[in-house]
Amino acid sequence: MRLATFLSEIGPRTGAVAGNRIIDLATVLDLSGLAPASLAATMQSLLAAGPDGLRTAAAAVEWHRQSGSETSNFDLPDVQLLAPLPNPGKLMCLAGNYADHILEGGGVFPGKDKMTPHFFMKPTTAVIGPDAAIRIPPSTKFADWELELAVVVGRGGRGFSVEEAQSAIVGYTIFNDISARELSFRDNLPMHEGDGFFDWLVGKWLDTFGPMGPWITTADEITDPSALQMQLFLNDELQQDASTGQMIFSPAEALAFITQFVTVEPGDMISMGTPAGVGHSKKLRLQPGDRIRGEITELGTLSNPVETLP
Repeated sequence: MRLATFLSEIGPRTGAVAGNRIIDLATVLDLSGLAPASLAATMQSLLAAGPDGLRTAAAAVEWHRQSGSETSNFDLPDVQLLAPLPNPGKLMCLAGNYADHILEGGGVFPGKDKMTPHFFMKPTTAVIGPDAAIRIPPSTKFADWELELAVVVGRGGRGFSVEEAQSAIVGYTIFNDISARELSFRDNLPMHEGDGFFDWLVGKWLDTFGPMGPWITTADEITDPSALQMQLFLNDELQQDASTGQMIFSPAEALAFITQFVTVEPGDMISMGTPAGVGHSKKLRLQPGDRIRGEITELGTLSNPVETLP
């Protein structure tokens, strides 16, 4: 299934995308009698119901198809898609998970056997959906893109093996880890030990700097998550062109590592790092009026305009 969150007349709703239509899951669950509407009140509640909840949602979509009903069935272009997980429980991101991105940033790739995954957390206030504006505040002198594959956790736990971690991944979506490479408050301040690292973190945390979408594609729909083409376009000009097969650590390896330290829960998300081709290496920064478009095979397209925040 392709699971989306969209805006209706009564607020955000959880939907299943079927072709060029989107089906309101809470309504069809209620009409079919298969489960209470509360099962799909939010994407979080649906994911928390586990595999049984997803099977019930899929059965409701099939019931709706066979019924021929037009109730709660909308043309996809007519609805406003929100981030599929508007408020993920934990939004964790990997840094330096593509060797070519490490190298373009001036770093050294020592080999996977000499590394561990480097992850950080991004606040959920950064999250926006498709076509929502990335808003660059005065504190940011250089805003940049980072197209990434994101994985959604469907089963909670701690201390996963790689095999257990793989089975805990419920689906995948597109994430753009927008980053402030330079911050204006640093202009008149001296640098002290550690400032560079913390400035780098601050540059990841800004509001609207986490576009996500257009939907979550469940893991059973993905042919091979390690062989998905990734492309990012700035104003229709190709900037990033890579494959998820170039990741140093796979999603399952990253999730297993994280669960040594953190208990994960359904609705948590891990964004898997970006390949080469970011703007900083080309001296290209995001400007008001720009539009960035990220595409990952089998996952769709995520497009966002760029504005300034007064």
